[in-house]
Amino acid sequence: MMPQQMRSTCFNSRLMPNPPKVALLIDTSFIYGRGVLTGIADYLRSHRQWSTFVVHDELWVHPPDWLASSCWDGILSRFGGPHLARSFQRMNVPVVDMNDFHENPEFPWIGSDHRAIGGAAAAHFMERGFRHFGFCGISGELWSLERRKGFQIAVESSGFPVQVNESPRNVACGDDVFDQLVRWVTEFPKPVAIMTCNDIMGLHVINACHQASLMVPEEVAVIGVDNEELVCNFGDPPLSSVEPDAWQIGYRAAELLDALMAGKPAQRRRTTIDPVRVVTRQSTDILGVTDRLVASAARFIREHALRGCSVVDVLEHFRVSRSTLESRFRKSLNRSMKEEILRVQLDRIQQLLEETDYTLEHIASLTGFEYPETMSVLFKRKLGETPGEYRKRSTARGPRPAANRNPATPAGCHP
Repeated sequence: MMPQQMRSTCFNSRLMPNPPKVALLIDTSFIYGRGVLTGIADYLRSHRQWSTFVVHDELWVHPPDWLASSCWDGILSRFGGPHLARSFQRMNVPVVDMNDFHENPEFPWIGSDHRAIGGAAAAHFMERGFRHFGFCGISGELWSLERRKGFQIAVESSGFPVQVNESPRNVACGDDVFDQLVRWVTEFPKPVAIMTCNDIMGLHVINACHQASLMVPEEVAVIGVDNEELVCNFGDPPLSSVEPDAWQIGYRAAELLDALMAGKPAQRRRTTIDPVRVVTRQSTDILGVTDRLVASAARFIREHALRGCSVVDVLEHFRVSRSTLESRFRKSLNRSMKEEILRVQLDRIQQLLEETDYTLEHIASLTGFEYPETMSVLFKRKLGETPGEYRKRSTARGPRPAANRNPATPAGCHP
């Protein structure tokens, strides 16, 4: 696609008042790419403006002639590959690489910490007590491989193996692949926790479970990546997902390109951005433990912790001795009932700090604390920062795109 605007002469942004002319090679068909663009736009609103040219065609193979023949002051690219890298080198302009498909060591890179994404999914499952794990991804894709490695490292370091199922990108939705996926999900001991490389693959796994007459999440818990809300809600049940910080990637990339265009050197060659959080929906809203008493007690805690539920309330409800339930709780989940109550409360506090402007007094009342001071002390003890510091850091990431307004993505593709 040829940009609608085009200048016939080059200019030096350090010597002339004209805004820099910047090419944004970013896929806009996925929420990830749109989040990156939002971060770039927010950076430009608070700093100097650029003359931007958004190119969202998939430049996987050869770059178009107009890209190399035009005069750019800088380029931000989510696309990668040797042909594009060589073209950028010949153009001799500042480039910030954000692609997740190929490694281009010639340019500074900013992108998601895909291993941290895999680790977040693993932590989400392990804190729910699962002992059997699987990963479903796309072979030959760097981003999928890195997410799988992060998941494997976290799970296997706790002493559990991970069964892997990967299929080529171009056949990820074929009948043969789906039939093989159905067979794969049936082979696990149950309950099992499966991470998928993205949300679309998560829907495939949920559908395979239905085909195999397996219950989600009771027998198979599933988590995806990207938090493409519209896609996640197509799941039956809705799909939990790890949310990358695409906004932060876009903002930081724009900041770096601005520095490069001003003649400053890149301080780092690679910058990885941690995921925002795990968004829990029904596909993982269960404990992967075989002890039914523990599972029932944990569910009671999840349903009542935000109303000020105590360990005494749990014991009275189930009419069991404290020593018995505490022992079984620690054996299944490696934590006490009091720690589980606090975990549920802290998860909700973090969500309210990120998504609302409620006062600390109001948040305390919504999460089972009589006094906001008590809430703040426990929050800092567990998370290492005050609620105010957490909110400030969360706000610095900027507003996230409204995922529920985005179109569904093609099957088997990266966000």
